[in-house]
Amino acid sequence: MSDAFKPVRPLGDFLRMLIAPTIWFAHLSIIYLAEALICIGPPAARSTAMAWMVFLTTAAALTGLIILAAGILRPGSTVQPTPHQEHSRFFRTGSLLLALLSVLGVIWTILPAAFLPACALPSAPQG
Repeated sequence: MSDAFKPVRPLGDFLRMLIAPTIWFAHLSIIYLAEALICIGPPAARSTAMAWMVFLTTAAALTGLIILAAGILRPGSTVQPTPHQEHSRFFRTGSLLLALLSVLGVIWTILPAAFLPACALPSAPQG
């Protein structure tokens, strides 16, 4: 392969940047899927089941994002500057910012579940 076609950084660095948004997307999907499936079941256990699902899913997502951010912030062992140092800093900063944005996304996702009752149906118009 000639120098003109060699990738500057491996594809793995780019894919590592997408871990945090993937965790947020999985959290969002699980919460909304759980809401749909729990609302099919008996009305007596809806609130409790949804509260536990939101709590466990959020705890898992936030734990994953904290572990990811801790790994990103861990000091590197590179003493000599490398030609790819600028790219490395870009991927590291981008990954950290995406992790912080994903934490905000997780919190934003749980707000409706925290303030609205589970399986709330609009009331029928009276008249």
